[in-house]
Amino acid sequence: MLGNAEQRNDADDGDQNSSDDYHTSPQSLRARQYLHIGTNMFCSMTSQFWRAKSMSIVQRAKNIILKPTDEWNIISREPATIGGLFGGYAAILAAIPMAAGILFTGALGISGAGLLGGGAIPLSFEAIAAMSVTGYILSLITLYLMGIIVNSVSPSFNGKSDLHQSLKLLTYASTPTWLAGLVSWIPILGALVSFAANVYVVYLIYLGLQPVLGVPKEKVAGFTVVIVLIYVVLSLIVSGIIIGLLFSTFFAGGATGALSGA
Repeated sequence: MLGNAEQRNDADDGDQNSSDDYHTSPQSLRARQYLHIGTNMFCSMTSQFWRAKSMSIVQRAKNIILKPTDEWNIISREPATIGGLFGGYAAILAAIPMAAGILFTGALGISGAGLLGGGAIPLSFEAIAAMSVTGYILSLITLYLMGIIVNSVSPSFNGKSDLHQSLKLLTYASTPTWLAGLVSWIPILGALVSFAANVYVVYLIYLGLQPVLGVPKEKVAGFTVVIVLIYVVLSLIVSGIIIGLLFSTFFAGGATGALSGA
């Protein structure tokens, strides 16, 4: 019996040695080296891609604000997709006001009304976060709807009927309002910067209508006014939706609870 046990132990040792030999074989080591090199290359390429992407977004935002005329000429010739415009630019910059609202107003409790001693209705962090996220989603929906409407109205002003060009115009022209979200929580300054940003958006649309949509110069001003009016109407609708959701979610529930408690 001892002999059989020793033979089994020798067999187990042999199996272990063969397993070790397999794991340390030249083929296995070479495969590990290739895997390590491939992983490093993938991580490096991914890092470079996102670094280049972030740099391109920053450069585009900088150029559209500081050199709008030249930048519109470049934008008008660029190929674009709806996914690229939204996923690669609009969704990223539109997140700035959302993040500022959640961080400064929600988490830190800082707001213009609070700093000025105003009697604003106190809201919980959950309510502020929900409002910010809802506003973010609806702002992107509004941008897309604006693109559809502008695209359909453009031929009336002898412009192109091209949804991609219309969305390019509105997406890049919205840059100032998104960047203004960085200081929107600061009293007085935030309001002034937001107002100036909205005025500059109108100016950017005015500059971009001719190169991007091919609108004749004599009709650019009229088309700009129409776009502003469309935006005002859509903004009022979106604001009503946000207020309605806020009331039904946070205030109506509290009133119902109070009545049931009574």
